[in-house]
Amino acid sequence: MTAKYISVLGVIALTACGPQPGVEQPTQSSADEVITLGAIETSTSGACFAKTAGPTETVVIEELLEVAPAVKDRNGVVVSPAVFRNVSRPATNTVGDGERFETVCPPALTPAFVATLQRAMITRRAYSGAVNGQYDTATGLAVQRFQREQGIDSPYLAVSTARQLGVLAVERDSL
Repeated sequence: MTAKYISVLGVIALTACGPQPGVEQPTQSSADEVITLGAIETSTSGACFAKTAGPTETVVIEELLEVAPAVKDRNGVVVSPAVFRNVSRPATNTVGDGERFETVCPPALTPAFVATLQRAMITRRAYSGAVNGQYDTATGLAVQRFQREQGIDSPYLAVSTARQLGVLAVERDSL
């Protein structure tokens, strides 16, 4: 009886930690990308933080690729050898951690808030999608493009950007 009660509490606790209903996370479409972008952390004071994408470096990789396999006769004797080519291609690698910044917490990303954000970005010609109140991929990418000017390369909405756009109240100390 006690084990059932504890397992039910565990399920309730796990579902409470999951994504908020009606709030779509700013990802490209898969859980792997959320890990790449960095998860949102919450401090004990209730503030949320995310990380920007880390610095990258691009290197040229040279590979020897087989473009045609060897041809063998019935006895297994090579009639025509394999053909290989040297191929060079760029590869981009992340070489460090991104910078941490304060972001708007997911529960605050209500449909009304996101619609206001979308309208504010349309006014500044930073977003051309639909005002649907969903923090979808198009909204996240528009936020990321807009924030790059401030040095924040992330689809998560920074508190400073939300204040700049006028969708989040400015702190009294800064008035």
